[in-house]
Amino acid sequence: MTTPNAQQASSYTPLDLEGVRTFLATLPAIAARLGGTPDAWRVWEVSDGNLNMVFLAEGPQGSVCLKQSLPHVRVDPSWKMPLDRTFFEAAYLRAVFPHVPDLTTECLHFDAEQFILIVPGLSGHTVMRTAMMAGHFYPSVAAQVGDFVARSTFATSLLAEPFERIMDRRICFARNQTLTRITVDLVLTDPYHDHPRNHWADQQITPIVDALRASPAVQARSDSLRLRFLSAPQALLHGDLHTGSIMTDGTDTRIIDGEFATYGPIGFDAGLFSGNLILSLFATPDRAGQALHLDMIQTFWTSFKKGFLALWQDREWAEDRSTLYYATTDKSTQNFEKSLFIQNIFQDTVGFCAAEIIRRTIGYAHVADFSVLTDPSLRTTRQKAALLFAKDCLEQKKPLKSLADFLELLYLHMSAL
Repeated sequence: MTTPNAQQASSYTPLDLEGVRTFLATLPAIAARLGGTPDAWRVWEVSDGNLNMVFLAEGPQGSVCLKQSLPHVRVDPSWKMPLDRTFFEAAYLRAVFPHVPDLTTECLHFDAEQFILIVPGLSGHTVMRTAMMAGHFYPSVAAQVGDFVARSTFATSLLAEPFERIMDRRICFARNQTLTRITVDLVLTDPYHDHPRNHWADQQITPIVDALRASPAVQARSDSLRLRFLSAPQALLHGDLHTGSIMTDGTDTRIIDGEFATYGPIGFDAGLFSGNLILSLFATPDRAGQALHLDMIQTFWTSFKKGFLALWQDREWAEDRSTLYYATTDKSTQNFEKSLFIQNIFQDTVGFCAAEIIRRTIGYAHVADFSVLTDPSLRTTRQKAALLFAKDCLEQKKPLKSLADFLELLYLHMSAL
């Protein structure tokens, strides 16, 4: 796909509700999907993210979701942005949908002049974060997300395709530099230094922030994670895989909002999702809910690891030998190399998980999960515990070599509450 020149979209016009209706009516396939006549369609705005305008349209036959880029951050008009982020989301869906059609949405239409992306509506689905804040926890969804990360990253890696195809795709997504810069700054840089975008509600958290910034081990690990993110293009990443980017009805699960897509380390997607599960865990007041969270964390990683290795094993029967790695070695060496590959992903996952917890607690974009704790003192206590857990993950005074080590550290911080 050729990247549109977002700066030269002279015909670009932000849509309002009536504009959405008019635009959809010009697309025969979309209009047929909705059914009926345009005046019978129900159109409403559901924008709740930081960046874009999002609308739903529902007709007698079905529904669609329309997303349009704005020339600025939606929640901060002074923060100017290029328009091309919906292009990258459309490109991401076209790349991964063939491999995960049951776990994401199809790109039904992309308009390169208006920077509009249209995907199927997800009526009956709820944002995963919203569901968990209401006390609904779905271990099966964690397994599905693990499967999604395994299938989407494996399929877009050198393990599955010749390097020529991979490099062509890298060229495309290497141009998603504005949103990559946001990730580098907001997730991997700003929280570890004084920056006006950082903030936290309770000054009792300040000593922990100071300790994070004063720790040589934390600073070194944050530097290495930033370098790893930019220099290890293992696979095409979703790039913003948090519980607000997942829609579910408890059975059917769909990953959405892939506009941050870029090539990077597989553990980045895994780490961001794990970090958001852990933030939700610390924000959950009852022990039963906490136990379900712990189950979800373990289920996610187990599902990812099992799925990824199974795909790798199946790939060894491919006729194209250029995409095979370790298949021609003896079984013992093959198993060792694969285990080492997965272990490196796990270490990345732990690091990026910690970075996500820190960013979502003291950085620019916080999570809503802690708002369920109405007692300010309890909320602060839980946020402090989450930060201290993340600090330990980065420092690793006791090495976290396995999921069991990771969960043991998590149990330790939870039991102290």
